[in-house]
Amino acid sequence: MADDTQKAQENALHREVDDDLREEQMMMLWKRFGSYIIGVAVLIVAIVAGYQGWKQYDLSTRTAQGDSFYSASLLAKSGNIDEAVQAFAQLSKDSDGGYGTLARFQQAALMAAGGDTSGAAALYKDLAKNNAADVAMGGLANILGAMLEINTGGYDVSGMTMRLESISGDDHPYRYSARELLGLVFMGSGDTQKALENFTKLSEDTKTPSGIRSRAQNLVKHLGG
Repeated sequence: MADDTQKAQENALHREVDDDLREEQMMMLWKRFGSYIIGVAVLIVAIVAGYQGWKQYDLSTRTAQGDSFYSASLLAKSGNIDEAVQAFAQLSKDSDGGYGTLARFQQAALMAAGGDTSGAAALYKDLAKNNAADVAMGGLANILGAMLEINTGGYDVSGMTMRLESISGDDHPYRYSARELLGLVFMGSGDTQKALENFTKLSEDTKTPSGIRSRAQNLVKHLGG
């Protein structure tokens, strides 16, 4: 009887150690891949939103707003972040089209970089809501906002899961990014099995973009797949 009790205690201890190791591993993987994903996604903003701005305005308006956007960008580049945020915020108020949307994306990115993650996340949510009819722009705002919240932590797992699943369908342009983030949500919440299933599907889908597929393959290996 004593031997059985001792074995039970040892098994419980082993499980506790294993759980701690898995949690530590997930945090290391999170730090390794999370910031890289954000960095890649932010590059998309200038391409997609810049094109929308160019398409929606006549030449004179684009020129004036382009100058304002460039000036705000110079402020950010020179380290005047607060002034740049204000300049982008003003441009977003003055324009209800492409450059205004792009300015709000840049405003959110600068706010996040400056530590105002809650403000940036709220701005991304607002962008997603206001661009709901534009699948590309609304989806991008959703992805960037989700990335920020996931990397910051403290989000509602259930709500985040529903949010990402809504843009992970086969017809959505950001479906692969959404599916990758879903895997990270599962991993971060400790649901290793769902995370493994998610990353396995991404790694085996030949249509998955190479960067996402490569990260998924690495995570499958790390998670024991």
